Order: sequence, then structure tokens, then C-alpha cells
Amino acid sequence: MDLTQQWLASPAPGSAVKRTRVEYRLDGVQLEVDAVDCNDVAFERGAPVRSFPSWRLKRHYDGYHWMGALGVSIGFESLTERDCLIELDRTPGVVGVASQPMWIRWTTAGGLREHYPDYFVRLDGRQAVLMDVKPAHQIDDDVRAQFDMTALFAAERGWRYVVYDAESPIRGANLRFLAPFRDSAISEDSPKLPEGGLPLGEVASLFDVGSKGYAHCYALLWLGALEADLEQPLSSKTIVWERSA
Repeated sequence: MDLTQQWLASPAPGSAVKRTRVEYRLDGVQLEVDAVDCNDVAFERGAPVRSFPSWRLKRHYDGYHWMGALGVSIGFESLTERDCLIELDRTPGVVGVASQPMWIRWTTAGGLREHYPDYFVRLDGRQAVLMDVKPAHQIDDDVRAQFDMTALFAAERGWRYVVYDAESPIRGANLRFLAPFRDSAISEDSPKLPEGGLPLGEVASLFDVGSKGYAHCYALLWLGALEADLEQPLSSKTIVWERSA
């Protein structure tokens, strides 16, 4: 996942904002502060500010995803959010993730507006990333305006703001398949492959690990040391190649 691809916001939505307040829950205490006082809050350690609503015949799936890199379970409210967490789990530099980290409340000329971003992500250089998850076809004008306001809020804090709008069932299935093999790599080194790569089955046979060759390849694909087109179903014929420097 590329956490540098930020949502591009127009400055217009924020021009009418008179005041911004932020509510969050940290160390068992519910707090609400002016936005200027939340820049250095460790939101990655916070608890969700809201619970996932449930009702009969609910069409969305919610639950918790185990993030092996962090050793914690993080909540998701849809399968797209679960796919986002899977992507974050294999993204280098991610050291903390919190679900439903805050309420942002704007007092504007038109009244009160509020939004709870889906995730707060902390990177290893202390950089903060605020994230929303929404399939591209569901981003209408109202959602876009809300995302614009959130992007401006994040920029004022010196944070990044990223909207995960991907919805790829095949990629999601591939990553869910690869995740259990994350610890199967003997090393992160991959064999020298010819330009253009080789079928996965041939690469697995290059490792002197007997029947564990496939598991090793799957681990390297999860880690990103080997790459493949994950938008297509994985098989022994899938072409894999070395990660470019």
C-alpha cells in the first residue's frame, strides 16, 4: 500500500470552518480538545470512539483482523476495511494502527459537521496517516466534501490523509491466502531470476528446502521480496519476479 498517495482536497470546504474539536479515548479516558491541541496525541494507542452498529439482516461484515506485524487485532466494519488492514499489515514502516480513532467536529457557517475517520496509522518515523476506507463507486459529492474537510484537517496537523478506495476480490483473496505464510521465509533473500521472471512453480523448485519451497515463495510474496500480479489468481504458473531496487 502506498501511504504517500494523499487525497487531493480543494481549500473551499474548510474556508467556512469556525472551530474544530476532536474527541478521542486514550488510556480509558474520554477527552475532547480543540484541534490545535491534538497534533501530538498518540492516537495509535487509543480505543475506538464508537462501536460497530449491528442490526438484523445487516449487509456489511465486521470483526477483527489479526495484524501479525504489530501483534494486535484491529477492528473492521466492512470487507473493504478488512482488505485495507491486510494491506497495512504488509506495508513497510507501519508501527501502529487504531480503528475509529477520533470524532472530528467542525463548527461551520452552515452548522455542525462531524466525521470519524476509519483508521489512524503511525509510521516508524513518527509520521501520522489518517485513513478513510470507501469503495470508489460509493464516493459521491457529499462523501467527497467530507473527505476534503478531513484532508485539510490532517494537513493542518502535518499528517497525511489517504483514502483507500480499492475493491479487488481477487487481490484480497490472494493476500488472505499469503498471510499465514508470513513466517515461513527462511530469509528475505530471493534467488536471482531472469528478466521477466519465472513461473511460481519453477521458482519454488530453486530453493533447497524440499517441500517447503512453495511456502518460502509465498512468504517472500507476502514480504514483497518477490512480486507478482496479485490482481490475478495465484497458481504454479503465475509469473513472479524480484522486487526492483
